[in-house]
Amino acid sequence: MNITSSPVIPTGGRPSVLGWSNGVEEPAVRLLRQIACKPMALVVPIVVFVFWVVGAASAQNASAPDAGVQKELDNITTSLANGSVASIDILHMPDEVETRASVTPESLERWFDYRITISKVREWVGRNELIETMKSTIVPLNSRMPDLRSAVIFYGSNGKRIGALYLGRYFGRYIGQFGGAEGSIGNTPVKFNGDLSSWLKHMIPSSLQ
Repeated sequence: MNITSSPVIPTGGRPSVLGWSNGVEEPAVRLLRQIACKPMALVVPIVVFVFWVVGAASAQNASAPDAGVQKELDNITTSLANGSVASIDILHMPDEVETRASVTPESLERWFDYRITISKVREWVGRNELIETMKSTIVPLNSRMPDLRSAVIFYGSNGKRIGALYLGRYFGRYIGQFGGAEGSIGNTPVKFNGDLSSWLKHMIPSSLQ
């Protein structure tokens, strides 16, 4: 902000724009107000920078995979690759749907609005793409269970469930979030570091999201 100097004591009396009867005080008060704006202009960028640094550091510290949930994901991936997975259900609840309580894995499977079923996975042309996507996904633990909106459930030929992956609202990604897409493997909250969130968003028609 450019501040032009002006005499604090004017040569003649004039009405004050601040409503005072004496115009002598006005230039000094206006100057102080302009100077007072400077610290606030510096504080806002500093606060934003600190928030970004703390968030980025937290994301980096939480990026190491957890052996237990990583093994669970790897087992599902192996089952998909060796032909043990016979069908896949993709469940989805639109992002704008509001609920009184946060949506858990169990409630999502009761309240979902849309289901996409891939019934012949061994013959499905998208099978290899999903295998590669899951192979490259790293899953560190997350500190909280997100508000879930999507699920990918894998079944064997006998109809028995092999495993389930869940993703939060906006496919686990939102403004201000650091790290991977938020979701869960079973009932364990994790972050999916990889392209699983993008793959799922591509699988669900935009009109249903």
